[in-house]
Amino acid sequence: MKKWVWVVATIVVALLIGGYAYSNHHATAKEYQAAMANGRTAIQSKHYTQAESYFQNALKRRLNDKTAQRYLTQTQRFVSAENALDDLHFASAQKHYQTVQDTKNGSQVLTKRAQDRLKQVKTIRGNVKQFKKLLTQAQGQNEALNYGQSNTTLDELFNNSKFRQHYYKNLYSQALALRKANNAGQTASLASSASSTAAASSSESSATSSSTTTSSSSASLTSSEQAAAKNYSGSNEYTVTKKQKELNGKTITADQIASARKTINAAGVQADAMSDQDVRVALQQANKKDMSLSAYAKQYLQ
Repeated sequence: MKKWVWVVATIVVALLIGGYAYSNHHATAKEYQAAMANGRTAIQSKHYTQAESYFQNALKRRLNDKTAQRYLTQTQRFVSAENALDDLHFASAQKHYQTVQDTKNGSQVLTKRAQDRLKQVKTIRGNVKQFKKLLTQAQGQNEALNYGQSNTTLDELFNNSKFRQHYYKNLYSQALALRKANNAGQTASLASSASSTAAASSSESSATSSSTTTSSSSASLTSSEQAAAKNYSGSNEYTVTKKQKELNGKTITADQIASARKTINAAGVQADAMSDQDVRVALQQANKKDMSLSAYAKQYLQ
C-alpha cells in the first residue's frame, strides 16, 4: 500500500514539474515573440535605442538565438552608421551602412534604409571632393595675392545650395574665413595703391609747379634777359627773385600787372613792350617814391 502511494505521489510531482516547465516555456516563448515584435515596431518608428533593448530582452528569453542576435547587431550597425554620418565621418558611415545592407535574413526595413543612405553618402563624398578642389584652388589664388580671382572661385561654392548643408559645414567655415582674408587683402591693396597714386600725383604736381614757376619767371624777362638766364644755371641779375615779385610784402598778381599796363599806356608809354617784371619794377618804384604809377611813367618811363 505504501509503495502504491509513493508511485502516485511521484507521478503527481512529475506532472506538476512538467506542467510548470511547459507553462514556463510557453510564457518564455510568448515573451520572446513579444520582444521581437516590439523590436521590429521600434525599428519601423526609427526608435533604434528601444529596438536594441527589445532584441537584448529577446536574447534573455532565448539564449544565443541567432535571429535576435542578427537583428540586434544589424540595428547597432545602423546606429553606428547614423552617428558616423552626423559626425561627418563619411568613410566610416559608408562602411557600416554597407554591412547593414549585406545582412541576410535581418530587418528588411533597415536594409532598405541602408541602401538609401549609401546612395546619399556616396553623393556627399563626391560633393566633398568637388568642394575641396575649388577651395584648394581659391586658397592658391589667395597665396598668389589674386584676391579677386579667389573670391570669384569661392562664389562657385557659395552659389551652390548644397554647399550650405551641414554635411559640408567644415568646408563652409574654411571658405568664409578665406573670403574674409581676401576682402582684407583687397582693402590693403587698394589702400597701398591709393597711397602710391597720391605720392606720384604729389611728385608730378611738384614738378609741374616747378616747371610753371620757371616758365613764369622766364616770361617775365625780356628776350635778352631770358637768353642770359638760359645760359646761366645759378642766380644772377637776370634771375627774378621772390622779393622782386612783391609789393609791400605781397605778391603782385596778374590782374595788378594787367591794370598797371593800362595805366602806363594811358600815360603815353608803350607798356606792351615791357615785360611783366618791368611792370612790377615800375609799381615798386612808384610806391617807393610815393608817386602814382601814371606820374611815375610820365616822368621816368618816357
